[in-house]
This record gives sequence, C-alpha cells and structure tokens, in this order.
Amino acid sequence: MKWTQEMRRKLYSRLVKDFGPYNVWGAKIEPKDKKVHFYKVIAELAMQFSKEAGHFIIASAVHAQINWATTSQKEMKDQSRIRNFVLNKAAALDAGFISASELPTRMTCEFGNPLSGECDESFEE
Repeated sequence: MKWTQEMRRKLYSRLVKDFGPYNVWGAKIEPKDKKVHFYKVIAELAMQFSKEAGHFIIASAVHAQINWATTSQKEMKDQSRIRNFVLNKAAALDAGFISASELPTRMTCEFGNPLSGECDESFEE
C-alpha cells in the first residue's frame, strides 16, 4: 500500500476537525474519553482510502500513520521508517495536527552505505 501525501493530509485534517490537535488529546494513543468515536473515524477513513486507492486498507494501517506523526523517535536506521516519519510529520504539521514545537530538535538517521564506518547523518534545527 502506497500512502500519498494527500491521503495523509486528509487523515490529519479529519483528526483535527473531530478531535483537535494532538497536544489537546490528553492521551498518547487516542483522544481521552473519545475512544469509540475515534475508532469509528479511523474505520471511516480506512473505507474512504480503500475506495480512493482501489484496494482494501485496514483501520490499523490508518492508525499506524498516526503513530508516525506522534512518535518521538530520535534515531532510525531503516530508509522506509525514515521516509514514513518525515512524510507523516510533514502532513501532520501542514494540517495543524502537530506543531513545530513537537518536532525533534535533533535526529540521527543512518541509511545506505556510508563512505566511512563513522558517519553521523544528524539534523539539528
């Protein structure tokens, strides 16, 4: 399944519309005291994205995208994880789901074949 930035923007825009930005949720996995409504919205989004993509997308795949937007990982070594992290953070930021203050100030990413054994691909704001 290939997630597009448009799908991610729709996801985070819908979450903001229904539940507000992540920093007001009061819980890590789903908005506090709104569990039933949250999982109903996730299921609706999974059906919507399934129709748009032309193949079945399960609700847990939608929830996995949200996890990428809310994670606070500071180190990654797998290129696909780095890609998911960056693209979800960007879409969540664009939609107002997260704010710039929720982005890591320093992150180490290791991928490919570094020229030397000691290669630090760090980003610092």
